[in-house]
Amino acid sequence: MKSKGFVILTVIFLLVIFFTQFKLINRPVTDNDEGIYLTSFLLVDRGYQAYKKIYFSQPPGFLLSVYPGFILFGKTLQTARLTIGIWSLIGLLTIIWLGFELKNKWAGLLAISLLFLIPSYHNQTLSFQSDILITTFSLLSFASLIRFGKSFRLHWFVFSIFFLNLAFWTKFDITFFPSFIMAFFLLFQEKKISFNKIINLLLIFLAVSIGFFVLLITPFGISQVFNNSILLRFQAAATASSSFLLYEYLKQDKLLLAVILGGLVLSFLKKNKFNNSQEIIFLWSIFVLIIFIFYRPLFPHHLVILTVPAVLLFCQLVGLCFKNKKMFKFIVLIILTISVSNHLYITARTSSKLINNQQQNAVEIIKKYTSIDDVVVSDEEILNGLSGRLPPPALSDVSQVRINSNNLTSEDFKQIITFYKPKLIIPWNGRLESIKNFKENLSGYQLLTSFS
Repeated sequence: MKSKGFVILTVIFLLVIFFTQFKLINRPVTDNDEGIYLTSFLLVDRGYQAYKKIYFSQPPGFLLSVYPGFILFGKTLQTARLTIGIWSLIGLLTIIWLGFELKNKWAGLLAISLLFLIPSYHNQTLSFQSDILITTFSLLSFASLIRFGKSFRLHWFVFSIFFLNLAFWTKFDITFFPSFIMAFFLLFQEKKISFNKIINLLLIFLAVSIGFFVLLITPFGISQVFNNSILLRFQAAATASSSFLLYEYLKQDKLLLAVILGGLVLSFLKKNKFNNSQEIIFLWSIFVLIIFIFYRPLFPHHLVILTVPAVLLFCQLVGLCFKNKKMFKFIVLIILTISVSNHLYITARTSSKLINNQQQNAVEIIKKYTSIDDVVVSDEEILNGLSGRLPPPALSDVSQVRINSNNLTSEDFKQIITFYKPKLIIPWNGRLESIKNFKENLSGYQLLTSFS
């Protein structure tokens, strides 16, 4: 199959993904984080400042990369998911770009096909969370760095630094940093650039990173960003479980586990055939894997950060195993067909009902007993987001992580509700009730209704 066939297959795959997004952005909410971020974004739209007024646990890159699409497309959960979906499509296109740069475009097509067969990736492509973003930004940084290594045009290097910084400031992601540094070493080792040139590039790196920080991060307030996001992570890590969660998660995602193990085995067998770019991908995969062994707290949605480099490495190595390129292309065609069919099957079976009946009844009750300007507190923030009745900015995030790590204390909660005097307080999923002296702090409130 010639290049024309490759282009047709790639376009078909990407068009299927793009058009199915318009149904899947309405899929049921299963993660409380989506409600938290929706509520936070709506509070920003009301004029409250993120970090300075609104408690916002994610670094500013998340807001910078998603909020414009959220506003442009209509200020709903669906539009936020659509923005995430567009970024994920950009990530897929970048993988295809990498395939061309690495002179194995069919490995790129195999990679995007495999990704949509892996639940850890598929589930995050339209989830209002930050994990898919940092994989896309790291991919863009990687592809730009390879292009710079071939053309030595400075704008590619600046482009790579920008997205490396954006990945870091979206989730404090450092997983691609060692690979970025390794690329410098490889260019110097091959005598493509001199030592003086490396010094100049490091100065450019420093200048772009400082510029990124000053222009895009400092306006949010350094101490506020630290208290909202960095301090919370230290507190959460100190109280997190020490059990080996990575293994437990991978047992539930067997295809990802097989890809990781297959990549490690093939790396050992094919290490003498690695080119520089494949060595960079290998380091990226290994570094993420090591971090995840020790990272706390680790959640299932974090696996997407491991999935992308693991799949890239595996597909590159599988491509090296086939001397018969026609056979490799045939296998890619089979995997792509399975991937598209599976995606269409999942799309057809997925409900377009955002919330369940109990949640819908709660939203209707909230709207009945409150006006749009009334303050409503809930630990099921999707109820806030869909009703339009928002909480105090300091309670935009009532997550278990904040409560367990003592980031949100009983005293904090009492002070907040005393000052804002919310019209309704809705303990829904047990988080509010887990705050010490929660019921004692509700003097003056009476039970309106309850759900079984």
